[in-house]
Amino acid sequence: MSIHTAAKYGRSEDENEDSVTVNKAAGRFAISDGASTAARPEVWSRVLTEAYATELLDPFNQAVLSELRQRWRQEVTKPDLPWFAQAKLTQGSAATFTGLQVSEFRFSVVAVGDSCLLHLRDDEILLSAPLSNAEEFSRFPVLVRTIDQSPPTREVWSGGGQHQAGDVFILATDAIARHLIQNHVYLPLFCREPIADAWFGDFVTEQRHHGLTNDDTTVCVVRT
Repeated sequence: MSIHTAAKYGRSEDENEDSVTVNKAAGRFAISDGASTAARPEVWSRVLTEAYATELLDPFNQAVLSELRQRWRQEVTKPDLPWFAQAKLTQGSAATFTGLQVSEFRFSVVAVGDSCLLHLRDDEILLSAPLSNAEEFSRFPVLVRTIDQSPPTREVWSGGGQHQAGDVFILATDAIARHLIQNHVYLPLFCREPIADAWFGDFVTEQRHHGLTNDDTTVCVVRT
């Protein structure tokens, strides 16, 4: 299992709004991409992934989601915030989310938006969820929001399947997910161990000259 991330070009890693949380003992892995236009998206993406992977919660349960929204508000609300930061917080935050549960023989996925799971065997994609082709990605994905509304359901993908020894799961935020779906030739690079952080950073930098969108770019690679 390995996690690799690269911030947008021209941004520091402290400004990276993606989050990954891993609980290997429970077989839970989660990735989330905070929406850049939202308020404190890096906090919201972390709250979601930690709830799913560390606390074994269902972030789309109405009661759980209400609690997670309250956690976000408590963490980001500070008494000394300037007025414009306070105004931004009233708009709420938002993020995409994908969670993977792996047991000895089976797996299941729950996802909202355009962070994706790729299930690979022999370097070939067996499953891509919730999106399966490059044309499905857009500038306006469905998001999990902190504002008070029902949990998102329209584009929630969930299901189950079997996996075999040697299969690879890649949880990926939208930019790299779309790029790998479009360019299967790069998939074997993610199925071999080890992947070094320096290699991943160089790969992202190079691929941004070949169609990879300049966005926070994160993968969590799970090998069975």
